[in-house]
Amino acid sequence: MQVHVAEQRQRPRAPGELLQVGSDNPAASNGALREANRMLENREYDAAERILARLVREHPRDPEPLASLAVCVAAGRGQFATAEKLAKRSRALAPRRGCGWFALGYVNLLGSRIEKGYRYLEEGRRRDPRDPRLAWGQEAYEQRRPGAIADLARNNPINRLVASTRRVIMDRRVMVATTVYALYHAAAFYFRLA
Repeated sequence: MQVHVAEQRQRPRAPGELLQVGSDNPAASNGALREANRMLENREYDAAERILARLVREHPRDPEPLASLAVCVAAGRGQFATAEKLAKRSRALAPRRGCGWFALGYVNLLGSRIEKGYRYLEEGRRRDPRDPRLAWGQEAYEQRRPGAIADLARNNPINRLVASTRRVIMDRRVMVATTVYALYHAAAFYFRLA
């Protein structure tokens, strides 16, 4: 069973599988959205796009079908500029929900703008930490991201050490804590001299 789970984690996930919303999400009851996402998963992009376009027309203020449509346009037609506009519109409708951020990140990953995609996924994780789609996005980024030292394999111990150090140093929480610590010591030093 352990081997099967590890193999399942290694395989690339399809867009429809990623965009399925959890039961706590208001869009979970939308059967048409779930069907369109299943079609995305099966790479039936034309049929999924028709359903998603209808959902967007019927519910123009709902960001979920708009985000799915953005992924469909990017994956199915390869029109990344159009897909990015749709994803930005989805993000603008609900900036605190993960669907628009995920769509922006995924579209940029598909369009080989890896760093930009990663930034969108990270921002989405900060705004909606419970959305599992954004955690997948980080996994996808880590798989595509080159090693810190390009001439070494990604799983080389030196590359893994450098990558984990980079991840810790670039974490916003670490940066804030370091700044606060430095300011504290500067203030203590100043008042000791005064």
